[in-house]
Amino acid sequence: MLLAVAAQMVLSARLSLMAPAALGSLLVVVLASLGFWLWQFAQRNRGLTQQAAQLKTLAGRLEASLRTAAATNARLQQSETRYRGLVEALREPIFRRDTTSRLTYANDAFFRLFGLDPARALGYPFTLPTDPDDRDSQPGGFAALVAGRERIRYDQHVQTAHGWRWLAWEDCAVRDSQGRLIEVQSLGRDITERKRLEQELIEARDSAEAGSRAKSGFLATMSHEIRTPMNGVLGMGRLLLGTGLTPQQRSYAEAINQSGEALINLIGDILDFSRIESGMLTLEDGEVEIRSLLMGLAELLCPRAHAKGIEVTACVANDVPRIIRGDEDRLRQVITNLMGNAIKFTEQGGVAVEATLVPGADPPCLRFEVRDTGVGVPPAKREEIFQEFVQADTSHARSGSGLGLAISKRLVETMGGQIGIDAVETPGQTGSRFWFTLPFVALAPAPHQTRPLAGTRLAVMSRNPCLIDGLSRQIAAMGGEAVSPGAGPDIVLIDAGPQNVPDLPVHPDPSVPALVLVTPAARGRVDEMHAVGFAGYLVKPVRPGSLVTRVLLALENHALAKSIPVPATATDPAPAAIAEPPDELPPMVAAPARQPPGRGLHILLAEDNPINLMLLRELLQRRGHHVTEVTTGMAAVRAMAETGFDLLLTDIHMPGMDGIEVAKAVRAAELAAQRPPVRIVALTADALEAGKRACMEAGMDGFLTKPIDPAELEEMFVMLFPSKDLPRAPRHAAA
Repeated sequence: MLLAVAAQMVLSARLSLMAPAALGSLLVVVLASLGFWLWQFAQRNRGLTQQAAQLKTLAGRLEASLRTAAATNARLQQSETRYRGLVEALREPIFRRDTTSRLTYANDAFFRLFGLDPARALGYPFTLPTDPDDRDSQPGGFAALVAGRERIRYDQHVQTAHGWRWLAWEDCAVRDSQGRLIEVQSLGRDITERKRLEQELIEARDSAEAGSRAKSGFLATMSHEIRTPMNGVLGMGRLLLGTGLTPQQRSYAEAINQSGEALINLIGDILDFSRIESGMLTLEDGEVEIRSLLMGLAELLCPRAHAKGIEVTACVANDVPRIIRGDEDRLRQVITNLMGNAIKFTEQGGVAVEATLVPGADPPCLRFEVRDTGVGVPPAKREEIFQEFVQADTSHARSGSGLGLAISKRLVETMGGQIGIDAVETPGQTGSRFWFTLPFVALAPAPHQTRPLAGTRLAVMSRNPCLIDGLSRQIAAMGGEAVSPGAGPDIVLIDAGPQNVPDLPVHPDPSVPALVLVTPAARGRVDEMHAVGFAGYLVKPVRPGSLVTRVLLALENHALAKSIPVPATATDPAPAAIAEPPDELPPMVAAPARQPPGRGLHILLAEDNPINLMLLRELLQRRGHHVTEVTTGMAAVRAMAETGFDLLLTDIHMPGMDGIEVAKAVRAAELAAQRPPVRIVALTADALEAGKRACMEAGMDGFLTKPIDPAELEEMFVMLFPSKDLPRAPRHAAA
């Protein structure tokens, strides 16, 4: 602006009138203004350049953002197109509904499945057409999603355009930014074929279970039909053996009994094998007293062994718990099978059963071992001898079905154990060593480690090395020392042999007390034993408690007779843990014939088979009981209501009303009349667990399996009437 004014002044005529000094000053002003203006122009131009550069940079960034946004938008459009294409291409139906059940979206598969027009369906309420009568069809998950769940799965039987179909739905919650449910998306999958297969499997399972029940029923029926006549055969055979027979007649009767028992054992093996194969085997969880179990089995099998001229011994290690948890019946069955098998194939020597702890086992395990001095098992047969129908001896002379060891293996494995066979390692000796191990839980610890025979030297004189070995183990377990007869023993145990020989062995040294080892049949010859110089006797198989009691008593009597001090250990009483009941006869005292004490029981016997009725009547009357007989279930119920009985023995299978129904009716009548319950025991030829369980569920107190074992009959009376001194069968009677 100043530059323009100065220029005008210079060019005007007035310039000529100005003094030179003034003109110079004006030029200075003009030049200064011009310089200032040029400086401002330069500064402004620099700012404009920077702004232009910034605008260019910003424009570049904006252009890049626009390109990115365009690319993102393109990808989103592509993704949406792909998503919609995938959803529409799915064969599974997908649809959405809002909180009022209005259809907001669905794919083509949905509309095709239900035959709907999209234009008429979208925006309108939609409910799945389910089958209300189908119990397997489940309601939708809308309520669960409202409650806070994000997804839920369920199956529904729905009606479609193609008929009734099974669909598996998965509902997912669609929520807004506040977490409120605004829609539910449902994805379905057709599972009609899977449901059909499942139904076929269910029907196949039901059919298999029905077949298994039919098989079990058939086995129970066959068991009953076979055992019922066998009960008559064996029972009458026992009664016959209790009468006066000639030697020839007795041998015939014993042959009948042996054949019948072999047939019963075979039936039992077949039933057990069938139960195992069908998966119907169940284990009981009870208490098992190891020592009494092994000694009881040894005593049970000893007569069979003595008849062959061999011995049976049993021994339990001191550290074995007194009581363990387990199935006593199955454990007894396995040991009986192994011992019976050993006795069958042993002709000389004997069979020993022993229980020990497995060192370092975790969990703790028991090892049961059955050793014999028989023919042994060839190495090639040891791997397969536990298979079904396989025997070590395949010759025509073999006996048995080959099921006993296979059943034992299955039982041991079911109880969580292992089973095997080893060769006897003693040089120059044949035989086998069957063993099995079982994990256990101790319910009562091992007996107190007392040593009642400590300081006592005992000698065992026998021709049977198996008997010597078994007794030596028992002596060591009681703290005694087994020595040879010439090593100065304190007492001698002299074996009379496995048979009832006419002449008892003679005591070689009267200065040393001696006990004679006899079979149960020789207990009546106590006077003869005393006459030849024996201080007492022990019945084989020898119980540890009996061994301690008889040895200490013989030492005490011998010391008194010789007026010499009694060793301190000899006066210690036997510990409670091993003080088993001694044999029925005290040392050197003859037992008088026992007369039936007190009053026998009043027993109602319900049995429709006339032979079994006669047999049971004879068994009960021999024991001094009073028997009332009926042959139908209805008659038994009426008799129980009219007359007071101590015991009802009822057959399970009777015409009309069976024994189970009888027991239920009697228990119901007792409850209605508020009478004390009468003891009820089933007489059944059904050896299956299901039959026994049915007896217990009907309110029975026990059961006796046919053929009736007289010993089991006696045990039943003791268990059910422990406070009564009931009569027993005469000692000479076989039954």
